[in-house]
Amino acid sequence: MKIIKNKFLLLLLLLLFILFFIYFNLLKKIDHFENKECKNTSFCAFDVNQNKCVCASQKDDARLQFPNNPNCCETKCNALPKEKCVQNKLNTKYYCNIAGKCKEYNATIQDSVIMANICGIDSVTNQYIMPFMSKEECINKSDPCSKYNDEKLGISDREKSCLNDTNCGMCYNESGEGKCVTGSPMGPSDMDSYYFCKPSERKSDGSNNGIYKYGKKFSGL
Repeated sequence: MKIIKNKFLLLLLLLLFILFFIYFNLLKKIDHFENKECKNTSFCAFDVNQNKCVCASQKDDARLQFPNNPNCCETKCNALPKEKCVQNKLNTKYYCNIAGKCKEYNATIQDSVIMANICGIDSVTNQYIMPFMSKEECINKSDPCSKYNDEKLGISDREKSCLNDTNCGMCYNESGEGKCVTGSPMGPSDMDSYYFCKPSERKSDGSNNGIYKYGKKFSGL
């Protein structure tokens, strides 16, 4: 009986050792893969939406930026100020329209991380907001109604200011995210980008989803 018990303990210890060995080697392979992945694709980029330096990656020829594995560079990137977030040896710049103001950011010319040069994501279209290459271009080509899209204000305050301007209208997507855009009573001027905004006072369920508002009659005045 004692011999059987000892054999059982030995088998159990052997099994535990084998499982530990497999687990340890699996972790090493995962760590090696992640480190290789991090080294080849990860970089710091300034997230205009969050107003902070974040870890990002660029994985394809379309030059799209993706959130990265936080273990790759999140801690390092989060600690960097805006001025040091993007490696910028040639002092190149790009410009973003933030609530009607053209703000300057450090740019990279390195093709493998070129998507570090973006102005965030449009919350209404869910598309990347592409940068301007000069301040003059930013001033001349920005939507003049963007000055009413101050994220520090609530949506009702932004809408009220927007609808007091006869050159602007409030566009809402199907999720109820809204922004002020150049428009007329007929709808947004840029119907290619804002095709989903249909002129309407309000949906039957009381929501703003997928509608376009224009004029003081909507502003509460």
